[in-house]
Amino acid sequence: MTPSAVYRHPRYYAIGYRWNTDPECDFIEACLTAYGSSKASRLLDIGCGAGRHAMELSRRGYQLTGVDLSPEMIAFVQEESKRANLPVTAVVDDLRHLSLRGTYDAAFCFMDTFRFLLTNEEITAHLRTVAGLLAPGGLYLTDFWVPAKWDLIGDEIHQWEQTEGDTTVRVFYLQHPESVDPISQTFDDELVFVVEEPGGIQEIRGGPTRTRLLLPQEFEALVGRSGAFTLRSTHGEFNLAKPFDRSTLSWRMISVLQKCDAPQADPAERSPERAPSPSVRRESKG
Repeated sequence: MTPSAVYRHPRYYAIGYRWNTDPECDFIEACLTAYGSSKASRLLDIGCGAGRHAMELSRRGYQLTGVDLSPEMIAFVQEESKRANLPVTAVVDDLRHLSLRGTYDAAFCFMDTFRFLLTNEEITAHLRTVAGLLAPGGLYLTDFWVPAKWDLIGDEIHQWEQTEGDTTVRVFYLQHPESVDPISQTFDDELVFVVEEPGGIQEIRGGPTRTRLLLPQEFEALVGRSGAFTLRSTHGEFNLAKPFDRSTLSWRMISVLQKCDAPQADPAERSPERAPSPSVRRESKG
């Protein structure tokens, strides 16, 4: 996976993605109350980016560890958390091959990061790895884009802008339809930042990044195949009272997974039951 070039600009990323932080952190806390332990305190932010969730949840009293593939993002989180006097741990790591250690009460992977897992094998291996980092009954929250229109898969554009001080960042999320591979269900998407500051305007193109299309029923099947989690609920917004519903044209699905008490065997890996040997005679007792 080649990280988008926009990740080398963590300050602009932090400004562009500052929206909706409080509701998303409220949702995490609501999930802990509804499904998890009231004593949950250790949280893992997978793909933490510029650390907006990690720092806000740290302010709320949780112990936060954030991981991200971008060294620039991790350095930014370390600097900002130190400036704010928040005890956030941030380390470089890859969600495809997580190497960190520890035990957490819950983990979350937001802002479409989960779709960097490109194959069924990567997804199930990732789920098993995350489950291994969680305490019994621990939660894993994910969100990822789903197509609003089936005939335009890989052809959507989303844009927004955020301003902090004298800096405005316009974010464009683009998909490249010509790159769609229907067999692997992967395609190239791209982030573009247009940054306006007193010194002028600059465009930062992230470059094509390969991502996976995941459909709701497919994700549920992969969760079951992993044997590591139970899918507790899905939502179209960061609100437990609003389930995922195609009639609302939700453009992303937020899922609440809970670690299984005991790992379940992958049905594909189970040995088939053997039929009785034809040479064995079975008699019923009256």
